[in-house]
Amino acid sequence: MGVYSIAHSLLALGPKDLFLFLITGSLFFCLLNYTVGVVLFHRVNSEKAGLKTPPLVPSVLPIWGNFSFRAIFDPRAWALSASNVFGNATPVRARFLANDVYIFQGVKNVEAFFRQRDLSSFNLHGFLLNRAFGLPTAAMKTYAKDDSGAYPKPYPESQVEPRNRIEYQLEKSLHRFLLGPGLMPLTRRFQSAIAQHFYTLPISDDWVSWDNFVTFFEQELTAPFLNSLCGDYLLRAHPDFLANRWTFENNIWSMIFGLPRFLAPRAYRARDGALRALKDWHVWALQNFDPALVDADGDDPVWGSKFFRERKTIFDTIDGFDLDAIATHDLAFIWGTTNNSIITSFWTAVETFSDPHLLAQVRQEAEACLIIDPEAGPDQPPQFDMDKLQQQPVLQAIYAETLRLRISGYFVRHHSHGDIAIDGWRIPNNHIILTSPMHTHMDPNTWGSERPVDQFWPGRFLKPAPAPGGGSGWEFTTERAPGAWIPYGGGYHMCPGRHFAKMMIIFSTALLTTMYDCEIRADPRNLAMSMRNFGFGMSGPTSKVPARLRRRAH
Repeated sequence: MGVYSIAHSLLALGPKDLFLFLITGSLFFCLLNYTVGVVLFHRVNSEKAGLKTPPLVPSVLPIWGNFSFRAIFDPRAWALSASNVFGNATPVRARFLANDVYIFQGVKNVEAFFRQRDLSSFNLHGFLLNRAFGLPTAAMKTYAKDDSGAYPKPYPESQVEPRNRIEYQLEKSLHRFLLGPGLMPLTRRFQSAIAQHFYTLPISDDWVSWDNFVTFFEQELTAPFLNSLCGDYLLRAHPDFLANRWTFENNIWSMIFGLPRFLAPRAYRARDGALRALKDWHVWALQNFDPALVDADGDDPVWGSKFFRERKTIFDTIDGFDLDAIATHDLAFIWGTTNNSIITSFWTAVETFSDPHLLAQVRQEAEACLIIDPEAGPDQPPQFDMDKLQQQPVLQAIYAETLRLRISGYFVRHHSHGDIAIDGWRIPNNHIILTSPMHTHMDPNTWGSERPVDQFWPGRFLKPAPAPGGGSGWEFTTERAPGAWIPYGGGYHMCPGRHFAKMMIIFSTALLTTMYDCEIRADPRNLAMSMRNFGFGMSGPTSKVPARLRRRAH
């Protein structure tokens, strides 16, 4: 039958019959596409010789590929339910429109993924800096030209000048600050600042209510951290900086999607306000810096950490990096160091204060680490043996279980220096490769059957052990699921702030439980995880979480 005859036959159908024909035909086409995909999936997966190509996951919808509208409106539920995409024992390909995304899941494959040194998230960082944080065009062009890699020795084919090696310069600076000599000075400043700040909060032995406990952490925990990071001028001169920072956080996807200003005015106003504050701080710091005030660690009260002072020197040599570009990077760094650690601290506090038995254990561990100073005055906050505190088993278990339960997102990598092999699997040049901790974190076969995996239970990370003074106690362990707990990623690009984040979360929990009583007054439904910022790590709550605090009598 010719095309003309087919068209003539269709026109002869009534509206109802034509509608049924189109629906039936569409379903048949989707079924045929899926059937062919299943056959190819199993054929490709059975290759034996040479490098294997990850099989293409069968797709029911040929236009959207393996992604659906559920991936937009409930991305976490979609990722956990899409077992053919994220639950495979072997790497797979999933198709979105015309693009193939390579997905590595399972402990063995994820470890191989993280070991691959040629993978990087640099291209993604440049995209996010431009779309979400407003990186100027001139600086973006320099980003686009940097193909030198993140290591001291650039890729052989790269022609980028050493001063324009942005990826390498930023990686080295971050590692030196958060993993190297800059970590301990920052940690000491933060511990002193947060202890003093929490101790002097205007909270007495009468209950003080908070409309939303999240804002307590966004304000009262973020403030001492920023003062430790970049001195106190920023918040002193711009008290709206914190509100702008968190408003920007809660609207970040509208920026990434490229919504115009008239459709996302709050997001743009918040970002513009935060960037103005950072530029003003830079101008003030340049005018007021005094080398005589630099301490033995290289820090000073004007710039705060020498990290920012050194980065300014680096940025001044890079093409296209004016004050606007520098402020963009500062906002991105502040966002990156606070977006997960602050919300994780909130969740650890909520879980601890909501369980009287768990609260008693945490207080016992925290008080065992107190340093008693008989000469300390009444205005001195409690002091802790920090090394001992961070080794307490229950506190570590709460921290680890919070990350296991509520991390939402992906570790995304890219490569552009030819095809690569990952544990025998061939990945073509210039493709996105990703993995996610969500599936392994929520796998009941991995975490046992004592409690459902969607319930908070620190016992997953505890095993019985002899107590120091005799009797029985607990020991923190990840042996239950070796290699399956990966909240910070792995390999060279593993989150450099992981050590500081652990300290912040455990220390803030110890301080709050030692100094205050707290009642969480939220409906359990309000403690569900929001998908507003899905993709960037820790998920916050869907709604406000009312609570009240009072100072403990002793």
